[in-house]
Amino acid sequence: MKFVIDDLEVIFPYKFLYKEQLEYMQALKQTLDEKGHGILEMPTGTGKTVSLLALIIAYLAQRPNTVKKLIYCTRTVVEMEKTLEEVRLVLKARKAEGLNDNFTAVGLSSRKNLCINPDVINQKDRVDAECRKRTAEWVKRGQNETCIFYDNYEKSGKETIANLPHDVYSLNDLRKNGAYSIQCPYFTAREMVKKANIVVYNYLYLIDPTVSSQLTKDQIKESVVVFDEAHNIDDVCIEAYTVRLNKPILAEAINNLKVVETQIQSETNEIQNRLNEEYKKLIKNLEKKPEGELNQLVIPGQIRKARNFIDFMKRVINSLRKKLKDNSEALKTSHAILHNTKGFTEEIQKEGNLDIDSLKQCGERLNLLLNTLQIAETDKFRPLSSVAQFVMYLVQYQEGFKVIFQSNNYEGTLNEKLMTLACFDSSLAMKNIFAQFQSVILTSGTMSPIEIYPKILDFKPVVAKSIDIELTRNSIQPIIVTMSEDGTELTSEFTLRNNEDVSRNYGNFLLELSENVPDGLIVFMPSYSRMEEWASIWNKFSKNKVLFIESKDVAETSQKLQQYRKCCDVGRGAALFSIARGKIAEGIDFEGHYGRCVAVIGFPALNSKDTLILERCKFLEEKFKITKNDFIEFDAMRQTCQCLGRVLRGKQDYGIMIMADKRFAQKSKLQKMPRWIYKQLDQSRCLNITSETAITVVRDFFRQMAQPFKIADNSYFTQDTL
Repeated sequence: MKFVIDDLEVIFPYKFLYKEQLEYMQALKQTLDEKGHGILEMPTGTGKTVSLLALIIAYLAQRPNTVKKLIYCTRTVVEMEKTLEEVRLVLKARKAEGLNDNFTAVGLSSRKNLCINPDVINQKDRVDAECRKRTAEWVKRGQNETCIFYDNYEKSGKETIANLPHDVYSLNDLRKNGAYSIQCPYFTAREMVKKANIVVYNYLYLIDPTVSSQLTKDQIKESVVVFDEAHNIDDVCIEAYTVRLNKPILAEAINNLKVVETQIQSETNEIQNRLNEEYKKLIKNLEKKPEGELNQLVIPGQIRKARNFIDFMKRVINSLRKKLKDNSEALKTSHAILHNTKGFTEEIQKEGNLDIDSLKQCGERLNLLLNTLQIAETDKFRPLSSVAQFVMYLVQYQEGFKVIFQSNNYEGTLNEKLMTLACFDSSLAMKNIFAQFQSVILTSGTMSPIEIYPKILDFKPVVAKSIDIELTRNSIQPIIVTMSEDGTELTSEFTLRNNEDVSRNYGNFLLELSENVPDGLIVFMPSYSRMEEWASIWNKFSKNKVLFIESKDVAETSQKLQQYRKCCDVGRGAALFSIARGKIAEGIDFEGHYGRCVAVIGFPALNSKDTLILERCKFLEEKFKITKNDFIEFDAMRQTCQCLGRVLRGKQDYGIMIMADKRFAQKSKLQKMPRWIYKQLDQSRCLNITSETAITVVRDFFRQMAQPFKIADNSYFTQDTL
């Protein structure tokens, strides 16, 4: 269908348009018109992605001097492929209307997802290293360890790309084309990204400084950047700038240095010639700089020579080792030890006789040296790279970071001490993105309360809007259960974690749900440990549904998801126990009968006693006036609503949304729900109720949903009505 928003003609690839979609596109157009940034929340399952693409592609076509490129960022490969198929759909609809846009869209992912060389992809976790061994600039073409796909790309790749038709190139398309032309899909995609009108890739390609530097230099200001499913973008930003070291990592870093040192000390003329050439280039680079001008690529004199750099890094590692040892002793009587970055930097400087400029550039110097020594398997040098990254960030950022020593809970080895350079300022990663691109759009189905994102990301959106949902029938039913049928409070509070009555009541409620919910039931727990505590009810589920439990292994969980869907398809019914902050909560849709009920068991709050969480909350309160309670509640509710959103994947879909914890009934929590969920909550019948009453509501709901149904004509537009 075809319609006009203000003066922009939009081609939409379906015969009808929801009111929510029109409202979303109007808000998006306002953002682009004002050449600013925006935050848009739109209910899940109402066609957010296709609406966004239809509007921006129309803008690209009709205002090529205003918007020249769309960069669409997703979190997973599955989401990337879905987005590219939606792009294909929109462009096909435009072509059917007689519009020949000559647009090219391409997806970019890792070597692992694009490689077609059987000798490389069979290496599994070593794909990157095996690829670099065959494609590095120093590899002599024609030798055994080269790659025919890369060799052919080097010979005629740019010519092949120039002759490709304007089209949409998914990862599968790139692999097929590469197999046909015998050219590398990965390097082809990297080259195509430079001139493509629409690019789809992972968040980290823009957010992670170790990755973004390779791509952003080819981007243009007049681009629209979209971060889809952006409700957790602040966490992604913080993790990208956080570096963790421990005793084994530092020991491996020393081993890395020994390998490099052995090569440097080699008497072979070839290596010595390469090192001499490297030194000459560094001096030449320095001479080219205007007087008084410093550039990040200028390597300081103390680490310019390779041997001096090795000695410098030894002193860095030994200083960090001493710090870890000293603080590990202190941890015997303390839960955690904190240092500000300035004081910590001064201490290691004094300990190792280290200068600031060399610390700032040691990461760049390490990359240059590995390249000079022609070391392709850079993944083996990750410990040394982590040390360099640690000290680079340490001296570069004085605010929003702290060095924290604590037990290593990440690896499950409480005796291993961890030294973390912790980032608390999510605006750091986004600052350059907001400055570099004309418009940045943060969008998701669950971003309420929207007003917190401009604070924690430190920007001013020109549009910040939460769009409501219009339903012909009450096809989603939120329920807040606060008590068991005997009146005992239901809660996952830490103080009651060992309370047998609470565990038993939660278990009995889930068993009753499994008896009364048809087809698929998804249950989200606060943590793996809590899920294990309720393991006693698992074997009782088998009489009602086949039970599947999310594991920490991604491949295993993927298999269980397939089996879960099969059980729903054959009518046996299935229950899936998951973690509220796990993979299933973030990127998996349970459309139709695969998700007739989502139950969030317990309040998925961050551990407010965790040192990292406490320090993050302190930073947010000091810089943005966001209190600890507000942030903890905000984070728990966005995780909850993301879980709940799995149940609705379209206006003809339906399902129950259960929140089982007394804290969900508090006013402050209710206010943080997305509007489209909150308005469906029948407060007289479904708020602050017992598990017994909840089961009655569930039965009534599914009886109503079994009745014949047709979407009301006034809830959408056709070509004629529009």
